[in-house]
Amino acid sequence: MLAPKKLLKTKNQVEPLQDKNSRRVKTKPNAKGKVKEKETEKEKERGKFKEKGKFKAKGNGKSKNKNKNRDSNTSTSLSLERGSGDGPHQVGQQSLVALRFMDISLRHSDVQLLQSAHEGVNERLVAFYYAYLQHRRYRSESDLHFLNPGLAARLRHMDMRHLWAMVRDRRLNEKQFILVPLSTHPRPHGHWSLLLISRPDSKFYHYDSLDNCHSPLAASVSETLRAPLEAWKFALVTGRCLQQERQAAGKEGSGRDPASGIHLMCMTDHVADYVARCGYATSSLLIAVDQIADMRTHLVELILSLGGILPSKRGH
Repeated sequence: MLAPKKLLKTKNQVEPLQDKNSRRVKTKPNAKGKVKEKETEKEKERGKFKEKGKFKAKGNGKSKNKNKNRDSNTSTSLSLERGSGDGPHQVGQQSLVALRFMDISLRHSDVQLLQSAHEGVNERLVAFYYAYLQHRRYRSESDLHFLNPGLAARLRHMDMRHLWAMVRDRRLNEKQFILVPLSTHPRPHGHWSLLLISRPDSKFYHYDSLDNCHSPLAASVSETLRAPLEAWKFALVTGRCLQQERQAAGKEGSGRDPASGIHLMCMTDHVADYVARCGYATSSLLIAVDQIADMRTHLVELILSLGGILPSKRGH
């Protein structure tokens, strides 16, 4: 008889525990429900923040696009400074590389321009020769600066902020002599002339081998550079130099100018040698006709000496 009583007691003890658990189980779904409601409210808030984040991301995309545009502008300026060949507006045709020199790649088509007496020089050839003069021939002359033709072509289109930055980055205010190649068209049939900025003489010297046809261009570039170079009192002087022969009108190729680029390279070397030796410039610097005749051969031999590979001549 004692055993069943004990069992009853145990049953009575277990039952209230089950009631408690059942109560707890009843309360848990309610608690979960409240938690779920809170979670849904939080998810809604998160959704709002995500939507705001999307709008912000769109804004960041615009800023990224602006940064990309800035990077593209700087890359184009760098490419122009390295010598863009036939000009920034012409789509370059694929051609084998004849020589790589100081971030400039001369193509076979560039060298073929030198191999023909009826073709002018393009922007890439001038950039190559100016880089050679700056970093090899006159590398010990810290007062000389040979401005890249691609950058020289952009001077008139720069705003003052970019002009000041260009002068500051290259320390042009510290240079005594700056040689600037001028061209109305950077392709092989364009005309070239030389602008020398001489700080000891406080003058701009312009040397043009074709009856000073670049005088308006020289005046425009000199006015553009007055403020950033602090050359307010510098006078523009027309220099005397060897004149090239004019091609008769109506002749085949009369619209081209195959000689002015060669005159430019010869005059640049001649003027740089003179100011490096004398420390000042002069308006009368004449070169010999033989120098013009031999310059194409000299450039081809220079490319070979620097490890270049010459292409076959056109028509062969």
